[in-house]
Amino acid sequence: MNDIVVGVDQSPTAREAAAKAASLAAETGSNLHIVMCLSQGASREVRVGSDHFYLDSVGEAETYLSDLGRSLPHDRITSTVGKGDPANAICEEATRLDASMIVVGNRRVKGIGRVLGSVAAAVTKRAPCDVLIAHTV
Repeated sequence: MNDIVVGVDQSPTAREAAAKAASLAAETGSNLHIVMCLSQGASREVRVGSDHFYLDSVGEAETYLSDLGRSLPHDRITSTVGKGDPANAICEEATRLDASMIVVGNRRVKGIGRVLGSVAAAVTKRAPCDVLIAHTV
């Protein structure tokens, strides 16, 4: 099996999907690649009185992914922070890596989220490989 790609955000359910993907990668001897997507313009400048702070959302996301990777039960993990539509970013990384599988959580796949759409549903429509929707809720 080639690389496994898992899409995450900072939710507990995404961490659960990443843990399931890491276990699967360890069992199959695959590399795990974690993808997190930010909206365009995620970095911003904040002014407090005469002080100016630049909040780098990409840096924060990279730190989160690094911490997440160290917490998972696998030692061959890489990560990427994408921008724009999460489903597109996940599928583009899977294509770039020639991945065998994409893992996403089932957050917002039930109820009103199912009607309006979810990242998992969009990934299944666009994926260049197999998709595993991990039961996380």
